[in-house]
Amino acid sequence: MKSFSVLALSLGMLLHATDAIDTYHPPMPGASSGKYHPPMPRAAAVAGEGSQALDKRASTMYCNGYSELCTRAFDKVAYVTTHNAFAIGDSIAANQNLDIRQQLDKGVRAIMLDLHDTNDSSISLRRRQAEARAQGNDTSADLAKRDDGKSTPTLCHASCILLNAGPLVDQLNYLKTFLDENRYEVVTVFLENDSSFTYAEMAQPFYDSGLDKYAFTPSSTDADGFQWPTLGEMITQNTRLVVLADTKSDTTVPVPGWMVYDRNYAVQTSYSVKAGQSFDCSPISTVRSLLVMNHFVSVDYSVLGMTFEKPDYNSSVAINTRAGIVNQANMCGASGYFPNYVTVDFFDAGDVLKAVADINKVQYRDISVDTFSSDASSTATGSGSSGDKSSTHSGAMSSGIKHQGLAAVLAAAVGSLLLLAI
Repeated sequence: MKSFSVLALSLGMLLHATDAIDTYHPPMPGASSGKYHPPMPRAAAVAGEGSQALDKRASTMYCNGYSELCTRAFDKVAYVTTHNAFAIGDSIAANQNLDIRQQLDKGVRAIMLDLHDTNDSSISLRRRQAEARAQGNDTSADLAKRDDGKSTPTLCHASCILLNAGPLVDQLNYLKTFLDENRYEVVTVFLENDSSFTYAEMAQPFYDSGLDKYAFTPSSTDADGFQWPTLGEMITQNTRLVVLADTKSDTTVPVPGWMVYDRNYAVQTSYSVKAGQSFDCSPISTVRSLLVMNHFVSVDYSVLGMTFEKPDYNSSVAINTRAGIVNQANMCGASGYFPNYVTVDFFDAGDVLKAVADINKVQYRDISVDTFSSDASSTATGSGSSGDKSSTHSGAMSSGIKHQGLAAVLAAAVGSLLLLAI
């Protein structure tokens, strides 16, 4: 989720502002075709059922698409996870082809979301930092202070000028619809709090969307001693949403019990792997019960003599193979870790779903559903239409940059230097 340098921000903002990048909008893959899959069987009302009842009908109940997963603890199951799930469209900051609705319908069961304050563009924030330093007031609280004191969490990647996917609540509304209509699905939401929102501000969109009704609250704040329930038990209790939020929050306000501090429960592998490098399974901090196995890469992208990192569809095609993902999972297993969150860019590239079925040791089956109507092919997030980022798309992007006028090139170069000087 942390993949862009200051150079990327400054260049991206200027390219966006000058409309320097031509856009290519291929049809959304699979938007109006494919087999319809009815909801999972509802053999009996699940509310109030005990574990024995769940065991008896495990062969007919499907938890996240597989009956075998119903009696497994939450931390013993692998989930297809989308890195920057909201970041779609014709942008150098896009990590996915399909919007969150399509991701959920096709089998994604964990999404990563970056929360930004639209008042805190990189320019305005750095200007306030400079002013604070000039006044001799350089505390972190002042540097993180927002213009209006409170803002709506917005989904942006690196900068809201570079890629703005709209308010968090809009995507949570889709997730609420999905959980309403798919009774046997358990989903995780990761929140990266890039603008130091308070817990109250982060929680409000969950209340507004009604998603809090599904949120799971751990029975203990002692992560080391906590025992996760089975998927079947979470479904029985209808607490089918796990919310993991990162550290940049105001801890002086009451924290909803369901908004879990991610570092108490989860650890991840490196998120800074370049295309062509090998993956490993070395957690970057203290090992917890949940492991985020990052399986995505970045490529160097150079413009005007400046180089920065960006997601790359073609590289994802190369690494999102069944064997490639399972190989990294096997490394984790050899080290004593179970890869819970198999995190990828462009999840529709390759065989991610099949690889995760292998990790879960279940026979792969098509678990897709048709929760959302065919209008999901229209852009739900991001600026610009989403689409298959093939070599044609990359060519269109490069062509757009090559055809910039001299004024745009100079503005990008001068603007970048000014931003770096602030």
